[in-house]
Amino acid sequence: MPKKVKKTNWGDFYRSEEQFKAMQWCIKNNIIITPLAATAGNAPQNFWIEITIQGRVSKTPKTYNAKEVYPQIYEYYKYYYDKHRNRI
Repeated sequence: MPKKVKKTNWGDFYRSEEQFKAMQWCIKNNIIITPLAATAGNAPQNFWIEITIQGRVSKTPKTYNAKEVYPQIYEYYKYYYDKHRNRI
């Protein structure tokens, strides 16, 4: 019998239209925000958030569990959208 594969539980987060608009704007302007597993394995539970702006990569010092990582990513998208939309 095959071994049962563990899965990451991402929770029930649904982005809003405003969050989606901020994400689209950021991607069009080379601001990419992604989760990065903090532990190795098939079902990581903790993640850093990696932020790439115009090719420069930075990583959050804090790790987030799987259920809080996507809400935090969209907070970062909104932050960068509000900060840069009038400059770029």
